[in-house]
Amino acid sequence: MTKIVTFLYFGIGDFPFFGHKVQARWDRYTHSLVQLSQMNVQIICYTGSNTAESLQEILDENGVTNVTIKVKELQDIRHSKKMIEVKEKNPELFKFYLEVGWAKIALMEDEMVEGLEYLYWFDCGLSHIGLYPRRYNSNADKITGLSMNKYRYTYDGIFNENTIPKINNWLGDKLIDIRNTLFFHDHRKLNEVLEKDHMYDSLSIGGIIGGHVSKLPNLFQRFEEYSQMCLSKEFLLNHEAMMSTMVYDKPENYHSFKFNTWYHDDSNLTDKSVTPEFLDGKISFYKFFEQL
Repeated sequence: MTKIVTFLYFGIGDFPFFGHKVQARWDRYTHSLVQLSQMNVQIICYTGSNTAESLQEILDENGVTNVTIKVKELQDIRHSKKMIEVKEKNPELFKFYLEVGWAKIALMEDEMVEGLEYLYWFDCGLSHIGLYPRRYNSNADKITGLSMNKYRYTYDGIFNENTIPKINNWLGDKLIDIRNTLFFHDHRKLNEVLEKDHMYDSLSIGGIIGGHVSKLPNLFQRFEEYSQMCLSKEFLLNHEAMMSTMVYDKPENYHSFKFNTWYHDDSNLTDKSVTPEFLDGKISFYKFFEQL
């Protein structure tokens, strides 16, 4: 059995979380979640009490029955209160929704149950126009420039009933590791805080986490160890940065895919700087799904 965990926290734009609060993000998260449900596996979606009713209404309107909503406030998830204390001491240093990232691992661990073979985290906003060519969207002719236009998110060529079986088959008994060669976190500070000397050539992204349950206890244990190191030193690392170190610590536990640009074949429709010459020789994020 395979299960997916995700969350949708909204209206958390101010201190301490500094999350998203614009309507366009809500549109993306909700429409994308509807598309992710087409993978036809059980999805547990955590959310706050301020959004639970609205989210359930959207799922019902779209006939989604395989997404279960669980209400849990972000500040009540493991580590959040201590992270907020660190932010209070360093009000200018950590203006980012770091608690959201750490919560992914905590909620995955909470969802470990008997009978699972694979457990994943999927960001609920992963199906959107910025990441995939339009050929993977059967409704591409209906796309508009408005965030509320649901067809901006219906990438059914990426997220469908074949997606999870193909990922499971690709992983076997390992964990997924999708890596970006663009350094979006300070790897020097990462080594300093976690007391490592890794020579990173890429960093893990947190959009999809997890895999075979046999390797997950070690992931949970090591993430907790690194979390405690961060809290004791009062320096909050991004969850992706910590996961990058974890892969370098134990590469044998992971099956990795490395990419070097988020842009894709149709990015030129909205950004004229993304030319065929720019993309030549580059590996786009969406190629992970294409190879499957």
